[in-house]
Amino acid sequence: MDDATKSLNVTLDHTLADGHCFLHAVALQLNETLNAMQAYEFLMKAIETESRTNKNHYTNFIDQNSGRLDLLVHKYLYNKIFDHAARDLIPQITFNALQKPIHIYTERDGGIWKTIVQPKIPRNINKSASR
Repeated sequence: MDDATKSLNVTLDHTLADGHCFLHAVALQLNETLNAMQAYEFLMKAIETESRTNKNHYTNFIDQNSGRLDLLVHKYLYNKIFDHAARDLIPQITFNALQKPIHIYTERDGGIWKTIVQPKIPRNINKSASR
């Protein structure tokens, strides 16, 4: 694994295994401008705001058995329940909230695979200009 990460010019960082390993991993990437706790708290608020602001977009991806979006997000953020319904949705909400592509490295089949996930909901930064 170390040889594979060196060839990609990346380093491995270990995260807390507390149910929020995804958030901790993203927070490490934000660590250039915020300390780890600030980045973690920022992400929590950003995910909550993004899911509420674009509720109609995300609700389309939840099956009836999973429940409401706000409850699913709350269960993940505050109870650290990362179930099947949240598994794909929370990362997408996070990428959209940050408006940055995220690089995910996965170890499988003896190699390291890179996936780049782009935000799906573009932001109109200058809303007043469109009026």
